[in-house]
Amino acid sequence: MKPEHAREIIECLPRGRTLFPYGKDLYAFQLLQKAVGESRSIQNLKQSPFGRLLEKPAVRNIVGRLGKPTLSASDLAWYEPSNPEVYRLSLATYDGHDQKSRKGVNLVLQLNLNERDARFVEKHIPERANDPFEYYCHPVSQGRHRTLAWSRIDLDLDRGEALIEEIQNDRIRDTQWAVNRLMRNKGAKSIRWGGVTLTREFLIHYWEDILAASRVMWDEAMLAATLRLLIDEIGIQTIYYHTPESGICYKGNDCKTAPTSLYTQLPRKFCFSRTNELPSFLKKRRRPAPFMRLKMGA
Repeated sequence: MKPEHAREIIECLPRGRTLFPYGKDLYAFQLLQKAVGESRSIQNLKQSPFGRLLEKPAVRNIVGRLGKPTLSASDLAWYEPSNPEVYRLSLATYDGHDQKSRKGVNLVLQLNLNERDARFVEKHIPERANDPFEYYCHPVSQGRHRTLAWSRIDLDLDRGEALIEEIQNDRIRDTQWAVNRLMRNKGAKSIRWGGVTLTREFLIHYWEDILAASRVMWDEAMLAATLRLLIDEIGIQTIYYHTPESGICYKGNDCKTAPTSLYTQLPRKFCFSRTNELPSFLKKRRRPAPFMRLKMGA
């Protein structure tokens, strides 16, 4: 994507604080709302790529209580998960040379933690530059609220297509590594991690309480927020997502180290299907590789 196109998109989108409440499995209702529109028969829905969402226990419970052969977006709109986590979204661009499928920049959607996290981390790590769970070479938000995860996106507005280049998280992974190291030394009251001394009390509370909800659903929340941006805010209807094979083919062998589940299980959960077609804005390679694809209106 050209830098000026990315800047135009950011300029056109709402500014200021953008809150994103999310609870486990909420994505299923959000996707179904888009899939059914004003009305769609359950039988027809079962035969579509979105049929698997009807098997989610929470969805099955609501559909069963409605007791009718059709569904509408309004039937699903009132569902609210218990104790949702409220994230903050921000947008940026990434113009690095690594792990992009073509030249240009990527749009970056950052899923940032809330005020509770900010206050807790600031109390124990006052200097933002010393945060051992962030890497400033990665596209994290520079604001006060720490980035939990991000997605990098390439897109073409004329063709109405987008490619999710990656979904990534440093904070959950590195916090868990630090906790595991602490647990191996049962008598330790603190450890050095990323050049910072972290107390046992801080680490255990941060992992078991502050990050409790996010650590089990960060990837789901990140992809749900990405689809909301692409479909609702930008109007993209055809969304591609890398597979491990296409990642290596287009972004290089560094992609071999990426968690496979983020490029297989996660998109399948969101009704992406494998396809031999590729985004039309990418050049074909000698050795073709499959992508994952979600087409709204299917």
